[in-house]
Parts: sequence; C-alpha cells; structure tokens
Amino acid sequence: MNLETLVNQNYNILNENEHYIIKQILNNQKEYSQYSCEKIANECHVSRATLLRLCKKIGLNSFSDLKYLLKKHYDEVVNHDTDFHQICFNYGLLINDLKKISFQPICEKIYNADVIYVYGSGNEQKSLAQELKRIFLSMNKCVIDLFDLGEVEFMMGSFKSNDVFIIISLSGETKEGIEIAKRINKTIQLISFTRLCNNTIASLCEYNLYVSTQKIDALQITSYEVVGAFYALLDLLYMNYIDYKEGVLNEVRTTD
Repeated sequence: MNLETLVNQNYNILNENEHYIIKQILNNQKEYSQYSCEKIANECHVSRATLLRLCKKIGLNSFSDLKYLLKKHYDEVVNHDTDFHQICFNYGLLINDLKKISFQPICEKIYNADVIYVYGSGNEQKSLAQELKRIFLSMNKCVIDLFDLGEVEFMMGSFKSNDVFIIISLSGETKEGIEIAKRINKTIQLISFTRLCNNTIASLCEYNLYVSTQKIDALQITSYEVVGAFYALLDLLYMNYIDYKEGVLNEVRTTD
C-alpha cells in the first residue's frame, strides 16, 4: 500500500484544510521523508496534533507509518533512477562491444543463402524474428519465420546446404530451441542470437552473435529484462549487410 492509494480511498472524508496538507506532503515526499513530525507540521502551517489526526483519518496508526510510506516512496524513486542510469551506462558499453564484432562471415552466409529461416524461442524473441524478417525482406531476401519444432520438422525437407537458419534465444537454454538446433545441426548453416553467456544453443551453432542484457526489479514488484540490445544488434547486422552487398556488387561491376 502506498500513500497515494490511502489518500484516494479516504479523499471524500477529508476537509479542505486536510486536502491542502495532503497535497503538500505528496508534492514533497522526498524532503518530508527526512523530516520529524514537528517539522512537517510547520511546513504545512498546522499543529502537530492536526497532522496526527490526519494520519488516523487516512488509515495510518501513527506518524511512524507516514514516515515509512514516505521513505518507501523515496527509496523506490532512487532505485528507479539508479536502474535508469545503469541502463544508459550499459548501452554505452554495448555499442562499444558491438563495434568490435566482425559481421562479414555472417553477411556472406546471408548473401549467398537462397532462404533465411528464423525461429524465436519466446514472445520477445518472436518479435525480434519478425523484425529480422522485415529488414531482410526489404533487401529482397526470402525469409521464412518458423513458430515451433513442428513447423521446423515440416520444413526440413526443403533445407539446402547454402540456406541459413537463425535461432534467437535470450538464455540459449530453452528446451525447444536446443532440440531444434540438435535436429538440424549439420544439415543447414546455423546462426544464434543469444545473451552474452556460455549456452547450449550457441555451442550447437556454427556462428554466434552475443549481446549483453540487464535485469531490473521495477519498483521491487516485477522483474524486467532490458532487451533493446538485440534490436541494436539487428540494426548493425542490417547496416553491415548493406555494406557487404554493395561491396560485392561493386566488385562485379569492376570485373565486368
């Protein structure tokens, strides 16, 4: 329970003066989390007794309960800001790491492939697979996204040695992703996109692209993994592919 929720639940029973006090407290939660009861009362131009009655009116047992909610709110804001700055810092490190990747071998395989097959191991990964499909369709490549092991098994008879199969998995340890990689290993050129760590799927693929991700605990309620790095990786792969294709075409023109 937070202070805003308590106020909303009891708003109709508060008088005009109490509305003013609450507004002052809500607008200054960071500062007031460090103040004593007397100090907050003085800031709101009321007596200590009036402030304590207000606490009771919104369902708090004491001023200590109010201080707890104010401090809880402040700690959540601090944690959120820390996560935000850490994410920004990590993105800077990510871009530097991505600049060091040699995309040429993978661009060559994609350029020479008749068909690019792509599989994502989860909802976010399937969204990444759709984005990969979109950008390479724009380059006139044939891209087929496969939903699960059943679809992969159905298409296996169409695989050619120069085709490319891309597996996108955050952990690189999903049961179905591993089974797919094992089934098609040695029959088609395999490329993995995974989180930066030793993982089974990457070990089964000929080529690997890794990115760093970051998990944050949003307001201590739920865990969220920042996966924008994968989209940055796709952008860089796309730009490098354009450069590679242009280089091949220029070489053909020179030879002609």
